[in-house]
Amino acid sequence: MEGNSSLWKNLIDEHPVCTIWKQEAEGAIYHLASILFVVGFMGGSGFFGLLYVFSLLGLGFLCSAVWAWVDVCAADMFSWNFILFVICFIRFVHIAYQVHSITFAREFQLLYSSLFQPLGTSLPDFRTIAMSSEVVTLEKEHCYAMQGKTSIDKLSLLVSGRIRVTVDGEFLHYIFPFQFLDSPEWDSLKPTEEGTFQVTLTAETDCRYVSWRRKKLYLLLAQHRYISRLFSVLIGSDIADKLYALNDRVYIGKRYHYDIRLPNFLQMSRIFKMNYTESSPLAEATAIGFTPELERILPVPSNETTCENWREIHHLVFHVANIFFAIGLVIPTTLHLHMILLRGLLAVGCALYVVWATLYRCALDIMIWNSVFLGINILHLSYLLYKKRPVKIEKELKSIYRRLFEPLRVSPDLFRRLTGQFCMIQTLKKGESYAVEELTSVDDRLSILLKGKMKVSYRGHFLHNIYPCAFIDSPEFRSTQMHKGEKFQVTIIADDNCRFLCWSRERLTYFLESEPFLYEIFRYLIGKDITNKLYSLNDPTLNDKKIKKLDHQLSLCTQLSMLEMRNSIVSSSEDEEGLHQFLRGTSSVSSL
Repeated sequence: MEGNSSLWKNLIDEHPVCTIWKQEAEGAIYHLASILFVVGFMGGSGFFGLLYVFSLLGLGFLCSAVWAWVDVCAADMFSWNFILFVICFIRFVHIAYQVHSITFAREFQLLYSSLFQPLGTSLPDFRTIAMSSEVVTLEKEHCYAMQGKTSIDKLSLLVSGRIRVTVDGEFLHYIFPFQFLDSPEWDSLKPTEEGTFQVTLTAETDCRYVSWRRKKLYLLLAQHRYISRLFSVLIGSDIADKLYALNDRVYIGKRYHYDIRLPNFLQMSRIFKMNYTESSPLAEATAIGFTPELERILPVPSNETTCENWREIHHLVFHVANIFFAIGLVIPTTLHLHMILLRGLLAVGCALYVVWATLYRCALDIMIWNSVFLGINILHLSYLLYKKRPVKIEKELKSIYRRLFEPLRVSPDLFRRLTGQFCMIQTLKKGESYAVEELTSVDDRLSILLKGKMKVSYRGHFLHNIYPCAFIDSPEFRSTQMHKGEKFQVTIIADDNCRFLCWSRERLTYFLESEPFLYEIFRYLIGKDITNKLYSLNDPTLNDKKIKKLDHQLSLCTQLSMLEMRNSIVSSSEDEEGLHQFLRGTSSVSSL
């Protein structure tokens, strides 16, 4: 009891409150440590931000330990600073090991920086994707797949080289880097179905591609919702790119380009004759490495002088402040609110240091430095809390956000910015037109259906329906990016009372140019939506009840539909009047 009483007395009772500041300033080593603390506290979050923070804070605590040993001669101050230095060093080594463990081969670095990083995919998520794949080399003139022989048992993405696609010996198109080799084949089969390639894929040059085994990838997609949604939009957009590229090649030199849906509508009445594969323009991307070299920590040179007499224990406030520092520094990065807790505890520790320096240390420079530390951490904490604030999304827009944007990790704040400044919710009554073929310009707007149902037709012939959470005019938006001044080639009419979210095309384009992440998300969502519309052409006579009963997974009949899509586009180039003749002869098939 006497020992505890003596310790408590040393911690509290023997430290009178300051009445005047000390005349002398702290030593140069202390101010060097404070400069390191200021720079360290300015670090951000993420793996590399934490490496930056812990490296500089560790150096700062090491300098403070040297200062406590040489100038202050305080055992408790030296001990605390050395303990905090050790904690920072251990955290630095641990995080550096984590960063090293998610470094990849050159092919994966190219793939990440060119395709996944623009979509906001984190390194841990990409590591999960990469761990289930392998890098394969394909030599020049060797085949990746042979028509009618190679089974569809994997999904591959070209990293380097060029691959030629042919059917029955006839050239169709090339596959360039960062395009899927077999996205149509993959998307055309259920997990339980089997099939073979309907085209031949041959390497024009030495190629390298990343490949996922089919069963292994299905298991990965079942376990990770975000990765599943990511692959869904990537593959859907890739298929749309291939069809648009073929459409451009077929109709080059003509007066205008057909709506991508029309040649496929023509082909729905024909016998299957050709096979579908993929094509798309080259989308070159500069490979950017994402694993910087780690900065080495330089040891502080040993000092020649040491304290002869150690001073008394410092006030309890000093020790409580260091306890808050230690707790904040050991919080694991896996904790969801890690950065908020870290900044909060550091701010509390700095505030206690200000109290200690003002009331018991009587050191003006220590008080000023820790006030600066406190201000920096409060600013960081305020920013983190602001980012975590609940963002209210309008009730009508919640379904769109949860269905389209939230699975791709678009923040509520960014979604509200997208929908709150230059768009509006509009209404169409049953029977009113959203667009009339050959009259309505495609350059004005882009819309997503919120409520109701719309019907799309061409010259009175039903093509497909549009349901909530789908883009109304995604094919037109895509064509506007390539060809200005075109008109709708289809008529879109409200089949029920409808409400839709409508953006001004020009203002949306300007906004997306300032938000690269959202631009990539929009690009892939629109590509996926176009592919869904093309799939819906498979059987335009389905009624609403049958559509609701359809399995969302694509079946073997969809593979045939994809074959028709390519076949119809190619065959339409042989006879430009084929579409009109077909429509005149099949007026009884369907109507509005």
